[in-house]
Amino acid sequence: MAFEALPGFKISVSQTEQTFIVGDYFAVFQDDSDMPDVYEWNAVRSYSEFPDEFRIGFDRAEYVLPKNAFSDNLQIIHFRTIAEGMLSGVKDIEINVKSRIIPPKYNYTNADLSNSAFTGTGIYAEKEINTGSVSHIYGKIKIPIWFIAAASGVISFMVMWGIGGDLEKNYLFYLVIAFFIGLGVGVVIYLILCIIARYRYSGFLKKDVSTAENIVFVVAPDGFGAIEQCIYSGKELIPWSFARYFYETKYSISIVCRDKSVCCIPKRLFPKTSQTDLVEFVASRVEQD
Repeated sequence: MAFEALPGFKISVSQTEQTFIVGDYFAVFQDDSDMPDVYEWNAVRSYSEFPDEFRIGFDRAEYVLPKNAFSDNLQIIHFRTIAEGMLSGVKDIEINVKSRIIPPKYNYTNADLSNSAFTGTGIYAEKEINTGSVSHIYGKIKIPIWFIAAASGVISFMVMWGIGGDLEKNYLFYLVIAFFIGLGVGVVIYLILCIIARYRYSGFLKKDVSTAENIVFVVAPDGFGAIEQCIYSGKELIPWSFARYFYETKYSISIVCRDKSVCCIPKRLFPKTSQTDLVEFVASRVEQD
């Protein structure tokens, strides 16, 4: 299991008069009882993170841990890391961890970091997340987008022909107008994608405490990762076998994992002289979209 060095800790939830011990086991004290309910992590049936709380479900009980019960953002990150690290490899579990800016911790394994690894540390910038989101969405729907744009141009041409008539005299005029209408439709759809990306980034800022933290970005022979510096021990990587494909923008390299989470790696955190080598290294491990 990755992230083994993190110590367990206690969380008290005043609203429900429950105390949780989070560590090698998940223990719950009810109403200051001396006898806790103790669960093994492989007994978890559902795990969710929402903007204001965590929910952990077992066969006979579900527990809610409000984020305002944690002492600070660091403790939230510790809880997330311990829980997800323990859940790595657990089968038949329903997981909901949307609105994450970095991949979930259950994707990681322990690995020895090679001397040939690329590493960089810093906080995400909006342009890196936005361009990555736009590129990802655009890459998936670019054919439908330009099909719609072309169809708009053809329809515009037919409408102008039907209204104005005299195709021989006005053919070039109709064609030029139709072309710009189709192009305009494509551009408008693309701008809508940019707005969606901006909205997603705003969501990250509100929902994911990791947006305020320094992130360690690693690309190595055994894997890759984006991990909060406050918990990084230098031994955690996502194996390349978990990667589906990557895509590149002007500002970042984004590796898409099998669970559809994305590891976005900002280029600016690496020396310019090694950025080309970094892209080539990633391309040698996983195919480009």
